[in-house]
Parts: sequence; C-alpha cells; structure tokens
Amino acid sequence: MPGLNRDYVTRLQDDLEASFREDLEQAVIDSTRWPDLIERAARSSGSVGALLLRTDRTGLDALCTQSLAEPARRYFDEGWHREDHRLRGLPTMRTRGITVDLDFTSPDEIARLPYYQDLLGSCGLRWFAGVGFEVKGRLWCLSLQRTVAQGPFEAHEQERLATLSPLLRRAALLTMMVEKARFAGLNEAFDSIDRAAMVLDSEGKALCWNAAFQGLLGLDLKLAGGRLVAEDPEAARQLEALARPCGWAPISVVVVARRDAQPIVIHVVPLVGPSRGLFAGGRTLLLGRVAGATPVPTSAILQAAYRLTPAEARLAQSLSAGDSLAEAAARFAITAATARSQLKAIFAKTGATRQADLVRLVAGLAR
Repeated sequence: MPGLNRDYVTRLQDDLEASFREDLEQAVIDSTRWPDLIERAARSSGSVGALLLRTDRTGLDALCTQSLAEPARRYFDEGWHREDHRLRGLPTMRTRGITVDLDFTSPDEIARLPYYQDLLGSCGLRWFAGVGFEVKGRLWCLSLQRTVAQGPFEAHEQERLATLSPLLRRAALLTMMVEKARFAGLNEAFDSIDRAAMVLDSEGKALCWNAAFQGLLGLDLKLAGGRLVAEDPEAARQLEALARPCGWAPISVVVVARRDAQPIVIHVVPLVGPSRGLFAGGRTLLLGRVAGATPVPTSAILQAAYRLTPAEARLAQSLSAGDSLAEAAARFAITAATARSQLKAIFAKTGATRQADLVRLVAGLAR
C-alpha cells in the first residue's frame, strides 16, 4: 500500500521497555502525547504501524500512526470493526496480556478469510500483536501491525511485549484521573463567568457539570440514567442523537421549550484533537443558557472578529439574542430582502451555513 514503510527491522529494540516507560510518563503529564507514544511503540517493536483502541467501541476512541491512517479509516468506515476476526483473541489477551494471529487463526484461514485478504492484504498488512489492558472495566488494545515480509511476532517477542500491558494500564488510569480533573476545571472556569457547562462522554452520558447547569435542570430538562432528556419532543430527539455510537451528531444547538419559563438554549461543542479525553471519555461540551439571558458580544468585537459591517454586526447580535430574521428586519426598519442579503454576507464572512451555527459562533464571543 502506498505510504507504508517496509524497511523496518523485524525485531524488538533493546531499550523497548525503558523507552516505553519514559514515553508513558510523558503521556500521563500531557495526554496529547499518546499519539507520539504509539508511533514510537510501533518503531521500537519492528512494526509498520500501530493503533490504540477500545475493543468495544467505534473509531471515536481510536488513535493510529500516520502509516495506518488509510487502513484505520477503512476498518471503521467499511464496518470491519463489527466483523473483526481478531476479536477471537480477546480471551487470550485478557489472560496473557497479549495475543497474536496464530493464537486463534490457522494459516488456511489467513489464506481465505476476507478480513485478511480483502482488508489487510489490500493494505500490505498481515500480522499483528495485540497488547491488552483494562481501564475501569473497559478493555483496550495496543494493536501492533506488521507486513507479510516482516513476519509474525515470535514467542520471545511476545513475552517482552506482554510486559507492557501493566505499564499501559497504570498510565491509562493516571491519564484518566488527569483528564477528569481538567474537565472539572473547565466547569469551574465557566462557573466563574456564570456560564452553564456540561461535559458528555462518547455515549452521551454526563461526565461532569457545574452549578450553573444544575440550575437549568427541572421538569422540562433533567438527567435520567446519566443522560439529558427533555419533555419537548424535538429537543428530546436532538439530545438522544448526542449518544450516537459513531461519528459526531450533526447538531450545533438544541432549544428546549419549557412550559412556564423561557426556553433553554444548549450549544453543542465537539471536543476534538487535544481537547478530548482519551480515557476519561469526554467528547462533547454543552453550554447552556436561558434564551435572552446571556449577553451578546459588542458590535466592535463582532466587526473585529469577522470583519462585519456595523449593519451586519447589529443583525448578528439580534439573531444571537433570539430574534427571528423577520423580527430583526422590523426592529431595524429594513426590508426582508435587505436582511437576507446581510445574513448571506454574515454567513460568508463567518463560515456559518445555518442561523443556528451563527448563534453558536456569536455566543462563543460573549463575555
């Protein structure tokens, strides 16, 4: 497969354990270093690449080396993770800390199974060693990949790689503690500016929330089974979509109607890249407010941030405060056509494609 480097030496480096321990210490301090860790683990183990993933999840929780970016994409996009032949090795991985293909697959099966021929074969891959470790009852796997030419992991290699399992488990637990503390600090930061905030995991369950968000909960919006639920049917459907098992829910704002009070507006902010919590599970930040209760940024801030004209900034402020386009046009004594033209210009300058996206952008500049 193009991009795969086939010049690796098929043996473990002498300093594998020592260097891996040092890398893990750095990853605990800074969780953004985990991708670097698996890159070095692949090189040190004589592998073409590596993936770090939870064995019961989709691509939301996976990390991979750049050399395996395309195979990893196909693995999830084409549904191979639901038919992964290597899942047969999980019992062995739980007991030994490691499993390899020949633990559960015969050479005849490798020659004929679609998993090996259609997926791995087309990517130039063949052999793997899965180093397993548990974090709070969840099984994770550091999946080291080799090509046909590199050959399978020998018994003495497996024995050394198995010693990495307890190191990974300890580092992952410590990383989770650090990530949870960071999320708690995030909520405290929003508390200091009186903004309601909640962090959800990849299953849509609430990990933590601040006092301001607690104040929004009641009969119309509440926590049930760890998830936000609403009495308003449309809001309930959108909140349920936040628990989708694959990919991000295509929602930027949820408006929760209430019977005896102003609606609650919840802005949905995906936590991606270094912002997400690999082991703590943080995937989505929710910022809540009562409609009309949160100040909007000044016109000067909007003009500076997005190079809006004074008229465009005024319209953006009005829409972010909850006005409809028709209401804003009436307030500023402009025609509907003029309002639409200004909104089109605002979209072009801010990159928003919907009014809900614009509300979210503007709300992010509010102080």
